[in-house]
Amino acid sequence: MEQIQRNYLIDNLKGLLIFFVVFGHVIEYYIQGNSFFMGVYLFIYLFHMPLFVFISGYLSKNIDKCRKGAIKNLLIPYIVFNIIWYALAYIATGDIMLLIIYPGWTLWYLISLFFWRVMLKYLIRIKYILPISIICGLLIGVMPRGGVILSLSRTVTFLPFFLIGYYTNEARLNKVSKISKRLSVAGIAVAVIAAFYLSNNNLLDYNFLYHSQSYIYSGLTINEGMLFRAVLYIGASLLSICVLNLLPRKKVFFTNIGQQTMNIYLFHPYLIIAVYAIIHVLKLLSFNTLGYFMMILSPIIIIYLLSRKMTDKLYNGLFNNINKVVYHHKIWEPCKKQYTYVRPKIIFIRRKILGF
Repeated sequence: MEQIQRNYLIDNLKGLLIFFVVFGHVIEYYIQGNSFFMGVYLFIYLFHMPLFVFISGYLSKNIDKCRKGAIKNLLIPYIVFNIIWYALAYIATGDIMLLIIYPGWTLWYLISLFFWRVMLKYLIRIKYILPISIICGLLIGVMPRGGVILSLSRTVTFLPFFLIGYYTNEARLNKVSKISKRLSVAGIAVAVIAAFYLSNNNLLDYNFLYHSQSYIYSGLTINEGMLFRAVLYIGASLLSICVLNLLPRKKVFFTNIGQQTMNIYLFHPYLIIAVYAIIHVLKLLSFNTLGYFMMILSPIIIIYLLSRKMTDKLYNGLFNNINKVVYHHKIWEPCKKQYTYVRPKIIFIRRKILGF
């Protein structure tokens, strides 16, 4: 029974978070000059990705299985969807981008998760890796460009949440439910008030919450940036605990959505573009009530459509064929031979640097 409850909790959490992901991306285009949308946006970005990363770490306890599936389930989809994204961007704008090293819009999470899962085996061998990861997360913002290539900045900044998720067991997760519900509601209320206060007084550049750029790029000094990021680490952790505590641990109407988060995450940007086009053509935002209704309804429609079996069939059909090509022996065997040749050198360098 405990195992089923735990799975329902995780599915419910993933279902809630993917709604926030889609909703946040829907309103992103309209937050400038709209204090209400900006307040909602800031509240979402205070916790939703840290909590998503935490769950990814929690579900990565089978290290060998996750490592073996990292290329097939993360790297290949990242490359394919990055090519699709920038191909569409080229058609729309005429701009040519380096397709692989710069993740398109939402695709940073795939490449970051790939790195986390591939490196987890080695990271957990490092003594005091969790505090070290927090220090690295604070220091990465000092880099002049903040590590935008291959989502380096986000990979390092969110790493503590991934490790916390990995080190969290079922017993610790269940202890969250013992916290007062009223206290959790109060905590979320404080976060909402803080988000709208920041929005109304224009006290924080929302780009800072992406953790993809340097402190200087975000208009902060190094000391300010490190202080604000440390506060965000603490705030995101506390707010995540509050959200976890209030989630149902039984099957509810959005439980099944939590099982389809990958499909929703990968395909939703294209439907959001369609929503933007409809709003622009019909000028719905000129009618406030109708525009707001559209903003709330469209994420629900997008999530419903992308959680259907047809989307799963589309994804599996696409990547089953791609994986057949990639893992064809004429392509894969030379790669394996090259890796076999290079691997001893990698191990030698790793032992020299990390000591294991």
